[in-house]
Amino acid sequence: MRRVIAAIDNSAAARPVLAMAKAIASDLGGELDVLHVVEDGDETARASAEVAGETLRTLSGDPVEQLATVVAEEDVAALVLGARGGVGGPRPAGHLALTLAGRTDKPVIVVPPGAEPPGQVRRVLIAMAGTPGKARALQRTIELSSSANFEIVVVHVDEEIPSFTDQVQHETEAYAQEFLARHVLGAPQAQLEMRMGVPASEVLGAVESLKADLVAVGWPHTTEPGRGAVAREILDRSPVPVLLVALT
Repeated sequence: MRRVIAAIDNSAAARPVLAMAKAIASDLGGELDVLHVVEDGDETARASAEVAGETLRTLSGDPVEQLATVVAEEDVAALVLGARGGVGGPRPAGHLALTLAGRTDKPVIVVPPGAEPPGQVRRVLIAMAGTPGKARALQRTIELSSSANFEIVVVHVDEEIPSFTDQVQHETEAYAQEFLARHVLGAPQAQLEMRMGVPASEVLGAVESLKADLVAVGWPHTTEPGRGAVAREILDRSPVPVLLVALT
């Protein structure tokens, strides 16, 4: 059975992380594994797990190394953990979440402190900016979403929308069908939302208008300065959990 890891800290932010991890594990028909890497005690983390009806497993050592080792285990399907800083606040998502996302090709779900995850995830928005070639890197997310029967909406943001003939509705539908067939394999019921503008703003606007429960964005496995600028902005501003997908 696949495991979903809920990595909780010793703060009130553990509650939304547990709620999201429980929903993902339930949707996948998997098992929830609640972990806390002890740094400053475990009283709040243990109490949060007990309130959620879960057993807490503690580890000792460096949080990055301990969690990276756990996530690498074959039966782990995803890692869920919290973000430092509030929505729209001065602090971006925490170092731990981004570091782990840069070390694994498995989905890392980052939950904002003020998030209110649903009991069941229904709609996943997959953000795709620029070249459709990046769609290949999101295939694992598509497979994960399809296996959990999530409704998938791909938001493709580009500098310009493809031009169409005078039969706008017909041509737009044809383009969407061709795009999904070519770049979103394994999800025949997926929908395409085409937008033009600033990627992070357009994605966050789509999250609100489409009432998404989860938004997936690419996270580059590089050391280049300024890497993942769109993903960082979405992490800092998103009111819903963000699924980071490895871009190698």
